[in-house]
Amino acid sequence: MSTSIQQGRKTRERLMDAAVVLIAEHGWGAVTTEMVAERAGLCTALLHYHFPSVTDLLIDASLRLAQYFGTGVLEGALAQPGPTGVKQLLGALAPYSAALPDSRVFSEILLAATRYERLREGLSPMLRGFRAAVATWLHSEGVTDPEATATVLLATLDGLILDQVIDPTLSTQGFDEPLRRLTGIPQIGARARQTAKSP
Repeated sequence: MSTSIQQGRKTRERLMDAAVVLIAEHGWGAVTTEMVAERAGLCTALLHYHFPSVTDLLIDASLRLAQYFGTGVLEGALAQPGPTGVKQLLGALAPYSAALPDSRVFSEILLAATRYERLREGLSPMLRGFRAAVATWLHSEGVTDPEATATVLLATLDGLILDQVIDPTLSTQGFDEPLRRLTGIPQIGARARQTAKSP
């Protein structure tokens, strides 16, 4: 039997799920309380009970999605050696195309972050955490300036997602080698030869 806390959590999840779909369909600025409540199959009073405003709902839904989005892209890839990890990072981007709500919401989130301080303050530590994880991985791969390289790599991946939203015909296939060179990650064979030469 569900407790009131569990029920409240489920209601919040339903509202945030509905908000994400509506941002994708109509854009951030067009989403209203009534639209979210109707899409979630709930009354507007429940929305106002769980969120002070529709903007707060959109921010919370966006932060939840950004965490899922970033973790989904990085998860597993950073456990792989350099070239394989880069290939896996790009492979994780493949599902994010203009046809999917997550990708369109991603671009809306970035734009909204320029207007809403709470969204920006929520995204900043998240992005710092992602950059730190990538920098640690790059450092283990022998990349010089891993922090700066991590920033460039993640910005490039962000840009590829946005480009796919604009141009659905864009494929990330074949980009792993240019990204490997961009980051300074040696090829697996080259790294093995370098390690073998070390005393």
